[in-house]
Formats: sequence, structure tokens, C-alpha cells
Amino acid sequence: MIELRQAVTATAEPITSGKRSNLVDLVKGLAIILVVYGHTAQGTVHRGWWTGPGTAISENFIYSFHMPAFFFVSGLFVLGSIRRRGAGDFTLEKVKTILYPYLLFAVISAALGPLIGRFEVSYSPFHWKTFLMNVADGSVSWFLFTLFFCLMVALLTARLPNWLRFLLAVVAGIAPAYGSYIMNRVQWEFCFVAAGMWVGNQIFRLERVPKWMAAIGFMLLAAFQFAATYFYGYPNRWTYIGLGLTGTVALLLLARVLENHRVGVALVWVGRASLAIFLLSAFAQGATRAVLSSLFHTNNLWLQLLVPTAFATALPAIVWYQQDRWRLGWLFHWPS
Repeated sequence: MIELRQAVTATAEPITSGKRSNLVDLVKGLAIILVVYGHTAQGTVHRGWWTGPGTAISENFIYSFHMPAFFFVSGLFVLGSIRRRGAGDFTLEKVKTILYPYLLFAVISAALGPLIGRFEVSYSPFHWKTFLMNVADGSVSWFLFTLFFCLMVALLTARLPNWLRFLLAVVAGIAPAYGSYIMNRVQWEFCFVAAGMWVGNQIFRLERVPKWMAAIGFMLLAAFQFAATYFYGYPNRWTYIGLGLTGTVALLLLARVLENHRVGVALVWVGRASLAIFLLSAFAQGATRAVLSSLFHTNNLWLQLLVPTAFATALPAIVWYQQDRWRLGWLFHWPS
């Protein structure tokens, strides 16, 4: 446990900057585990291993807030980062830490396609035109591509009052979709970045909230989130912003409950490696699924859900913390 605390303290995180906060990293740890679980669950559904209403209930609940939480925490320290670095250096940093890994893993995924394609539900042979179009429109990894453009919009709107930026973002978020898919994603997700920019360093006030109060708040919001998605299904453009914000607040309250607990320390460890987990989890997940199916000859739902999720979280995190020793830092940020 002492070594885990030291590793958590020593490792920097490239997407957000500013004062180190265990609460923020806890939220990222919780959210990235949900991301990995969501992708694992989709794999079981596509293979016909998980059927019934539980699949939709699980997906609707998780996808109502786990990505908004990432956009929210990415916005928390944006204004401070812009003030410290200036517009040019801020943009360059985001190119190195967000756009660069997006492009790199697009190439890696394409190169490994012929090797891992037989383990996927569907595989299309490589074509340069299709590859370049997918890279250009963000299809390779919509989150990183969207995050980059959201942060560029944040830069362009940095001088606006926080309340006005958020209001404009909400109006854009509920407006009808227009333009390319990735621009629509920016239109839908920027409101969460704007909400994070509005909160900013005030997020640290959460550390003063009593844990019993945070626990009650979390349970109430979690119950609301589940009920809303259970009765009304997958969020639409009218409900996505509200559910994204309530779900994010619920994660923040849960993070406060778990702060300084050994579970919380482990989640901080995961959260600070969230970029590596996001980029590498698909490979670890696919390999684990293949081992379970081919070597152990089991498609048991719980094993196929929990074991790939665990390995796809832990193995990339280990790579993240060993990146200097193994000289793998170039995987996650532009070589300096």
C-alpha cells in the first residue's frame, strides 16, 4: 500500500493540469473503469453472450454520465493552464498530449488490424482512403478527438464570463445536430467542459464536505440516475446534459466518500493512468477474452465481463507507471 501511494504521488498526468487532487483522480478512476466495463459489455452483447433487458439498462445507466465526467474534469483547470502557458503553448501541449496519441494509436490499430482482426466480431481489410477518412473525422477515437476540439473551444471562449460560456454551451448542446459527427460530439460535450471551467479550483471545497453527507447525496443521485435511465432509456439531446451533470456530481460525491480509504487509493492509482487505460484497454481486453474463450473454453457471462475489465484496467495502468523504465513514454505523449 505504501508503494502504491508513492506511485500515485510520483506520476504526472498529461490531460489536466494544475493542483493535484485525489478527488479528481478518484473520479477519473471510477469513470475509466466504467468505460472499460462498458466496452467489455458491448463485446459480450455483440457475441450473443448477454441478452435480455439487463444489457440496455446497464448501457443506458453508464453511458448517461461516464464520458461527461471526463469532459468535466478536463475543464476544471483549463483556465489556469491557459493563464500560465498562454494560448500558443496551451495549444501545443494539447497537440502533444491528446492529438498525438490519437494519431499514433490510429496507426498502431491499423498496423495490428490483420493480426487481431480474427478476434473481433467484424473486421474490414485496410484501405488507405477509409483509414484517412476515419482519422480525419474522429472515428478512430471520438473521445480524444472531441476532447481536443472542446479544449480549443475553451481557449477561444476563455475571456467570456463563466456563466455565459456555460449558457451558450447548453444552448448548443440541446440544438439539433448539424454538420459532421465529430462536430456534433463537440456540440454535445463542450457544456461539460464549460461546467468544469466554471467550477475550477472550487472543486477543492468538496474536501470539506462530511463523508456521511456525501454518501447520502451520492445514494440519492445514483437512485435518480438509475430511475431516469430505467424509465426513459438512453439519454437524448434533451436529457443528456442534465443526466451527465447529475451523474458527474454523484461520482464526485462517491469520490469524497472513498477519499483516503484503501479503495480510494487504488482508484487514484487507476485514475492517474486513465490515458494509458483508454488507449491500451482494447488490446488487453481482447487478449483476455480470447484466452478465456480459447484456452479455458468458457463464455460465462460474469467471467467474460469481470476478468477482461480487470485486466484491461490493470495491465495498461502498469504500463503507464513503468513507462520511464520501459522507455514507452512516446506512446502517451510527444517525445521530448
